Amino acid sequence: MKKTTKFLSAMLCLALIFSMAAMAGCTGSQPAEEPEPKDIAELEGLDLHYTTDEWPVIDGATALAPFYEAMAAELLGLEPEKAKTYVLCNRTDGAYENLIDGSADMIFCSLPSAEQQEMADNAGFKFEKTPFLNGGFVFFVNKSNPVDSITIQQAHDIYAGKITNWKELGGEDREIIAYQRPNNSGSQTGLYEYIIKEDELMDAPEEMVFGAMDGIVDAVANYDNAEGAIGYSYYYYVANMHYQEDIKLLKIEGIEPSDETIGNGTYPIINPSYVIISADTPKDSILRDIIEWICSEKGKEVARRAGYIPRG
Repeated sequence: MKKTTKFLSAMLCLALIFSMAAMAGCTGSQPAEEPEPKDIAELEGLDLHYTTDEWPVIDGATALAPFYEAMAAELLGLEPEKAKTYVLCNRTDGAYENLIDGSADMIFCSLPSAEQQEMADNAGFKFEKTPFLNGGFVFFVNKSNPVDSITIQQAHDIYAGKITNWKELGGEDREIIAYQRPNNSGSQTGLYEYIIKEDELMDAPEEMVFGAMDGIVDAVANYDNAEGAIGYSYYYYVANMHYQEDIKLLKIEGIEPSDETIGNGTYPIINPSYVIISADTPKDSILRDIIEWICSEKGKEVARRAGYIPRG
C-alpha cells in the first residue's frame, strides 16, 4: 500500500512538471517577468473603512464639499445625507484656522493665502499639501454682455483699475463693475495667485465685496448694473454647485473653461485643489491612509462621480 502511494505521488509530480513545461512552451522559453508592485493605495485604499468613532475631523472649502462628503460616505459606509453630518464646511478661511489651531485634522482647500501662511508660521505649524484635483479659475459676466473672451493681462488690468469700460474690450460703452471676494477666501487667494498681486488690486467699496461665493455669482446674474459686472470663482462651483443661467463664463486667451480643457490642461488658468494635514502627522496615521485612498483609482472614481477632474 505504501509503495502504491509513493508510486502515485511520483506520477503526479511528473505530470505537474510536464504540464508546467507545456505552459512555458506556449509563452516562450524565457521566464515570465515579475509584475510591477502595485501602489499601496491600489492594494489597501480600495478596502478602507472606518467607524464614526475613529473618523477624523474634516473641514474645507465650499467648492470642494461635494467631494469630501462623497468620500466620507464611501469610507464610512453611510448614505450621502448621513455622511454630511460627519464633515464640516467652514469655507477656506475657517478651515485653515481650524487646522492650525487643532480643531480640524484634515482640510480640503486651495493653497493658503499669505496671511494664512503667516498664521501657520507664527503658530509653528507646517502644512503638508497633496494635490488631488485639477480645477479652473474662471471669470464670468452677465449673459447679455457681448464680450466672450479676455486675456489674463486684461483681467489683471480690470482689477488694477486700468481698464474701466467694456468698450475697451470690444464691448458696449458701459462701466465695468468688478466685484471681489474678501481676503483669505479661496477665490480671492486664487486672484492673487493667478491674476494680480494684492498690492496692485484696486480698492473696492464694501458693497462690491461678497463674503460668500454664491453672492458674487448672483450679483453678476441679477443685481443692479449686472450687465456691466464681472466676477470670478472656481469652475466646479459655478458649473455644478451654483449654476446661474444668467451668467456666462468668459474664455481666457480664447479658450473656454470646460471639463475637457481643464482635464487636458489647455485652459490657461489651472488650479489644483489640495488635501492638507500637519507635516507632523505620524506615518501610521489614518490621515495618511485616507490621502493614499484619495489618490488611488478608487478615490479618483469618487471624484469623477461627484463631477470633479482628478489629477493624473
